[in-house]
This record gives sequence, C-alpha cells and structure tokens, in this order.
Amino acid sequence: MVRQELEDEGSQEVFLLKPIVRQSWELSYGDVKITKKLGESCFKGDPLRRRIFTKLIKKSDGAFSEVHAGKMTLSNGSKMTVAVKVVKLEVLTKEQIRKVLSETRLMRQFDHPNVIKFYGVAAGQEPFLAIMELANCGALDMYLRNNEQPMDKKNEMCLQAAWGLEYLHAKNILHMDIAARNCLYGDNKVKISDFGLAHEGTFYQMDPSKRIPIRWLAPETLILAIYTQKTDVFCYGILCWEIYNNGMEPYPGMSIAEVNQCVRT
Repeated sequence: MVRQELEDEGSQEVFLLKPIVRQSWELSYGDVKITKKLGESCFKGDPLRRRIFTKLIKKSDGAFSEVHAGKMTLSNGSKMTVAVKVVKLEVLTKEQIRKVLSETRLMRQFDHPNVIKFYGVAAGQEPFLAIMELANCGALDMYLRNNEQPMDKKNEMCLQAAWGLEYLHAKNILHMDIAARNCLYGDNKVKISDFGLAHEGTFYQMDPSKRIPIRWLAPETLILAIYTQKTDVFCYGILCWEIYNNGMEPYPGMSIAEVNQCVRT
C-alpha cells in the first residue's frame, strides 16, 4: 500500500488502495542524464565517433527531435551509455504525437541482436525522452561510405539484416522503410532501427498522397499502393545492393521520377 500525505486543508491522510505500479519501461527523468548531442561537433578529432548515431531525426510537418548520447541508471545503480531521442511534443500535432507513441509501443516488444534495443521512455515532463541502445558506429550507410569492408564482412552484414527482418516478420511487423540509412552498426552487428513507418500486420494499404521511399520500393507497391512482407523483402534486396556498393544511393544518377518509371515498367 502506498501512503501519500496531502498538505491541503486539514492535512488529511490519503491511502492509495489500488496503486498503479510503474512499468519497467516507464523511466524517471532522474534515471536519464543527457551528456551531449550527437553530431558533427560532438567528437572533434574522432571521425568514427563523430558518425555515431548521427541522424537529426525527422523534421517533418514541424516535428522536431534530436538524438543525444546519455547515461541511464539501472536498478542496481550501475550506469549504461545509451542514445536518447528528445522529442518536443509541444510543437507536434496530435497525429504526430500518436505516431511517436505508436513507434515506442512497437519497439517495446523487440528483443533481438539485429534490431535496435529499446529501453523505455521518460514522459513525466517535457521534453519526451525515448531511450535506446547506442550503436557505436552510427548509421550503416555512412559507416559503409567511410569504412571500406571486405567481401566476407559485407556478406555478414547482409545476413545480420536478414535475421533482423525475419524476426520482425515473425512478430507480424511490417517495417516499411528497410534501407541502409535506417540501420545502425555497432559491436560488429547490423541493427534495424527507425520504426516511424512501421505497422502491425502482414498487409497495409498505403496512402498515395504521402511521400514514400521510391528508390527502395517494389513495382507492385508503386503501382497498387499495397505493402506486404514481400515488399519488405524487396527493400532488403536493395539494402544488400547498398551494402555491396559501400552505402551508395540506389539507382545512382537517376532522378526520383526516372526511378519511378523504370521500376514500374
């Protein structure tokens, strides 16, 4: 039983008969300490660390969030280095807030070495904090562009990404944006991340009016605006092409319109 004293008129004592226990993923602000913003200026003289989890994540329709390095205090008192996504909810629409919460709800259920680990949220005050695993080599596309890899390592990267995608599909999750830019690399492992477009289920009817990653999509998706697990697998094939071509953007030298027409025909 939790006892709480209210310092109001009469100093009445109030007893919570059915307290709601905080879930393991509901973190206190005191558990998380932000140390530095991750980006170009954070790691002077250390080009590898400079690329660490670099994305200034998605600025769209006024939404704005940043990724910082931080320390999370565990229940045993030890500290863990983490990535902290800082979301300023006051500038988001209700729909954007719904998407942020949906993404964190999805990520709570994942536990696989090739999917970025989600530790929890601190939502008791502004800004909203989402705490995740820190991949020490950053975004996979940038890592590939700046670090030449032998063929056996590239084969390993493709296999690891396949394991991560297989895990998501086994849980009936469509990622819907599989690409090197949405994977992280750390501890010699590819880790699928960025679940902003993900949906539960095995089939999704897309909204043709919304922007889509055309360079990664299958012909039937561009033509019929349908998305299935097979579409994720097609995107995975493009991801493998990126890996073997050192992070190069697919269909080099072609405009989006040209790619769209080429894939459709």
